[in-house]
Amino acid sequence: MNTRMNAPADEPMRVLVVEDQGMFRALLTEWLGEWGRFEVAGAAASGEEALALLASAQPDVAIVDLQLPGMDGLEFVRSARQVRPQMRALVLSSLVDPLALTRVRESGVEGYIEKDATPEQFADALGAVADGRLFYSARFNETLAREGAKAQAVGKILSRREQEVLAHVLAGKTSRETGEMIGLSARTVEFHRANVMAKLGAANMAELTANARRLGVG
Repeated sequence: MNTRMNAPADEPMRVLVVEDQGMFRALLTEWLGEWGRFEVAGAAASGEEALALLASAQPDVAIVDLQLPGMDGLEFVRSARQVRPQMRALVLSSLVDPLALTRVRESGVEGYIEKDATPEQFADALGAVADGRLFYSARFNETLAREGAKAQAVGKILSRREQEVLAHVLAGKTSRETGEMIGLSARTVEFHRANVMAKLGAANMAELTANARRLGVG
């Protein structure tokens, strides 16, 4: 990754990287270090760890993975802005689930880009967010234009936590794996999963998958 942005202003913008995958986090911080415009103020593997860094990092922009262990990326941004309301956020994810993308749009974050984006696309996204503009990828906009209304309807049926559990269930995660990713016990995940199945009128996994897809999820 050697894409560079415009010449730096008087002081580089401070960036906090919140990403649980160590290799990807290291690549991001190395890449940002090549730009004169940005200074890596801190890097964290979870939202909780990132919140502990806020006072010392004082980030202008946070690059945040949507799926984090414990609190997810949107929960981190919401909590961080209670301490540092001026912080702007660019969310990263490999998800193309319209339900997850609807949550991103409704959260008020300034940008979203997929993890498989090119360096040039990522540079455009981060540059826009740093400049005070909004940036949502073409795939993000296309997905919500096609399935957003259905996803919003599902959002009215399921709680935020139930939506998270549904996304992991449809991705083939077990209750234990889901619990580890979102900071819940496997038993609590099973409770939410049962509620999701009841609300979507599914008696088994096949029906849950079919009903979710009919509603534009998964």
